[in-house]
Amino acid sequence: MKAILNYFVSGVSALLFVLLSLSGISQHQEFKPDQSLSQGKMKDRAESAYQTGDVYTALFYYEELIKQSPNDMAIRYRLAELYEASRNYIKAEEAYDYVVQKAFTAFPFSMYRKGIMQKMSGKYEEARQTLLKFRKEAGSVGDNDFKRVLSKDILGCDSGMVYSEFPDNVRIVNAGSSVNAPHTEFSPFFVDSTTILFGSLKEEHLSFYDISKTASIPKRQIYTASLVNGQWEEKGKFSTINDPAMDMGKIAYASNSGKYYFTKCAPNDRGIVQCKIYVTQKVNGKFKEAELLPAPVNIAGYTSTQPCVVYDAERKTEYLYFVSDRPKGLGGLDIWYTNYNSRTNVWVEPKNARIMNSPKTDCTPFYHESTQTFYFSSDGRITAGGLDIYKTWKDQEGRMVTPQNLSFPVNSPQDDLDFHLNHAGTKGFLVSNRPGGTPFFHETCCDDIFAFEILPPKPFEAELNMIVVSDDTVCTDKIVRVEIYDLKTKESSKKSLKLKESCNLVFPLEKNTRYTFRIDQEGYESDSVIVLTRDMASSEPIAKKLHLKALVIEKNENQIAEAPVEGEVFVLKDIQYETNKFELNEDAKAVLDSVLIPFLKKHPHDKIIISSHTDDQGSKKYNESLSQKRADYVAKYLNDKGISQNKIQATGYGKSKPIAPNQNPDGSDNPIGRSKNRRTEFLLVKP
Repeated sequence: MKAILNYFVSGVSALLFVLLSLSGISQHQEFKPDQSLSQGKMKDRAESAYQTGDVYTALFYYEELIKQSPNDMAIRYRLAELYEASRNYIKAEEAYDYVVQKAFTAFPFSMYRKGIMQKMSGKYEEARQTLLKFRKEAGSVGDNDFKRVLSKDILGCDSGMVYSEFPDNVRIVNAGSSVNAPHTEFSPFFVDSTTILFGSLKEEHLSFYDISKTASIPKRQIYTASLVNGQWEEKGKFSTINDPAMDMGKIAYASNSGKYYFTKCAPNDRGIVQCKIYVTQKVNGKFKEAELLPAPVNIAGYTSTQPCVVYDAERKTEYLYFVSDRPKGLGGLDIWYTNYNSRTNVWVEPKNARIMNSPKTDCTPFYHESTQTFYFSSDGRITAGGLDIYKTWKDQEGRMVTPQNLSFPVNSPQDDLDFHLNHAGTKGFLVSNRPGGTPFFHETCCDDIFAFEILPPKPFEAELNMIVVSDDTVCTDKIVRVEIYDLKTKESSKKSLKLKESCNLVFPLEKNTRYTFRIDQEGYESDSVIVLTRDMASSEPIAKKLHLKALVIEKNENQIAEAPVEGEVFVLKDIQYETNKFELNEDAKAVLDSVLIPFLKKHPHDKIIISSHTDDQGSKKYNESLSQKRADYVAKYLNDKGISQNKIQATGYGKSKPIAPNQNPDGSDNPIGRSKNRRTEFLLVKP
């Protein structure tokens, strides 16, 4: 079995290291479930292991139990939970899905957990659909706090899709097999540009231990590594701090005072892992004996771990940030801070670093002194995976800004934590169970250290050369309107550009943006061009054309009326539509408000017949539906303005009644013709 000894406190299944252990079994002996046990006793043993956090013992037994009772949904659901706890997202999704198909009513949360496993596997669109379906079909499940969590999970899927499509220019690689063993590594820490400290459980093989004999179980220790020929090589234990009898945790160095703060962890008398923070420093070239920090830093019954030191030069004060599950926090694990009062010789009562905390887990704080920026990990925000890395800093008014997600590839669909950056802010480390590690069981079981380098943004210099093809020889003062939509942030803006005599327009373009250029001029056909830069190479020449063609009323074509005419079909100016759109724009509403509606109110007995038409883009069924939506939208607008519904008839004809060709004689697209066909006609009938 695998005893779960948590990275900082028992109960946070996302942060584990693999250490197989089993009461009563000798080291290196292969573990198999006791087949002589009755099913009831086997289930008791499995459940006992589950409750005490021995995930792999429970998993091995439940895998045996499901073979004996494949239709027992309670066993199947517990097996899914154990796959999730061991971070085997693929098997967990399969197990949860089985329960969804067979027993959703009895286990409604199975659909929610399935969606989360899809999210943790990077299948964001599938995850989003699963979670939306869960919200629809199990809307009454869970309290308001859970509903808020569910909303964040759905938004996290959206974020994951954006981060995947628009990754930052960061090179990230596994730190190498000399540093990363098959078990979990943690807390990489720069000593200088070529030396790091890090934590690891250096076991090269799967081994079984009697958990009642804790002295025989290998312990996590702090190691050093050096950069040799571009590769990180482990150089042995950092013996000045290590305690061979205890599991070591994160280490932090205070450059101002020369102190080292670090964590030691051990199970208490109830078997729950708890951690305490210690401090030491060099005196006359030798490290002093480590001292346990007193209350209120370490308090009985609770974990204090993951120290981070911040020196405030203005106040000449050294602050200690750390992670704890103590009371009055916002979630399970919160980030706290305190400082030592040298006048009273006591540690100040810790305060909650609220801007960095959430209702769930917030951990591994790191302060980058050069940029005065905090980094930390959280699973209680809108994350693209489990634990995501965030950053926050003080604005010009001295207030901490809302934490920002570091996006991909620093973050991933899996757990990402222990972010550490060098002084220059160009290279660093993080810990993750993403694929590409050196795991024992499956590719996402265990945490490895990954090295990254922040590269300069890829240069992007491109511009659009827009030519306005006009019936006039002069374009002076004609206006081109531009709508700019950032595909990554989803933010939009608008600009109006005045043309010069030459009818040419040069416009600089930015990466990952959609531009819509539109020209609308009285007496001319409107035209638009869309430019997407998402997949565009830098300096790629772009040339587009907008057509400014004088509006000509052809013989037998419906009159574009300045005012309504009874008994004749007419089209009002500015009642036009973009492709695939049915809403009225502000210009169209203004025409209805100023021209048609006043006329109808003066002639209350007239019946108005609305006929809407489309161009030929899309199927017959689609265009009939679209045109009906357009007609209905106009009808509703008139009704909302006080025109009786009984006097309105709205019909959509799709693409069946064009008044202009949708293609040119050579087969090319005719945007002007299509624009004419996207129309709404009116007929006023006297009683």
